[in-house]
Amino acid sequence: MRRAPISSIYNRANGPAPTGADARQRNEAAMRDAWHKHGMLVVDPSQINDDWSRQHLINVGDKLYGKRKGK
Repeated sequence: MRRAPISSIYNRANGPAPTGADARQRNEAAMRDAWHKHGMLVVDPSQINDDWSRQHLINVGDKLYGKRKGK
């Protein structure tokens, strides 16, 4: 009995992770979508230039989710 061909989409999860500019663009798009669709803000503290604001975000994250390991 012949088997139907399987779509290549099922094998994409096993491919290499995106790197460089492609990965950054995908991450930024995912963060933008999270904000617009769910009201969820994803922030990398290293991208915040103001020391007070960066520390405030770290404090909020630590309070809500606990301290990050190794930081």
